[in-house]
Amino acid sequence: MLNDLIPNFDDEIAEMHALAPSGWIMGFNLTYKGPEHLHNAYPDAWRSIYEDRNYFFGDPIAMWTMTHDGAARWSEVRIPDLRGVMQAARRFRLNYGVAISRKVAGKRSFLTLSHPDREFSDDEIARCRAKFNLWTDLVLNRAALTPAELDVLRCFRDGLGQIETATQLSIAESTVKQRAIKACGKLGAKSRTQAVAIAVARNYL
Repeated sequence: MLNDLIPNFDDEIAEMHALAPSGWIMGFNLTYKGPEHLHNAYPDAWRSIYEDRNYFFGDPIAMWTMTHDGAARWSEVRIPDLRGVMQAARRFRLNYGVAISRKVAGKRSFLTLSHPDREFSDDEIARCRAKFNLWTDLVLNRAALTPAELDVLRCFRDGLGQIETATQLSIAESTVKQRAIKACGKLGAKSRTQAVAIAVARNYL
């Protein structure tokens, strides 16, 4: 769940709602089955029409996020809207917007936001992009840590040493050491203490 991966999730969501009063959507780690994590805050009526008419495959904004890295206002996207998706969206006050996309470790993530009355400013786009990049890093790091590695970090957080952790988890001491090394590498930590601090700060534990 995204609220377990992104610190201060409710506050971050509230800020996105304020920036994009018409609605917004973000998805992380897109596969052929869809995003691994998705938060859709577009109006329910628009979501229903979008799904019923299978607009995704004709949506120029969705197509842009699948083929580009970076950020672009909807008005800057030059992909033809052959199915009239954007015209249909305007009926739901989705008049202006920005698309943000990023591909990391072979998986794509995206964020699109909409405003009823005006274009997004450069500063707003920069803020959203910075937040999105941070969230992408958090989600990817969390996905990379295995449950076994998290168990070891959790024991370290609770004050257990390597031998005590091995006893607690019923595994060999060498296994604890290897899992700790892998967790440190994934988190970019130089020590177990730093790895635990990073994991706690990012709300992984």
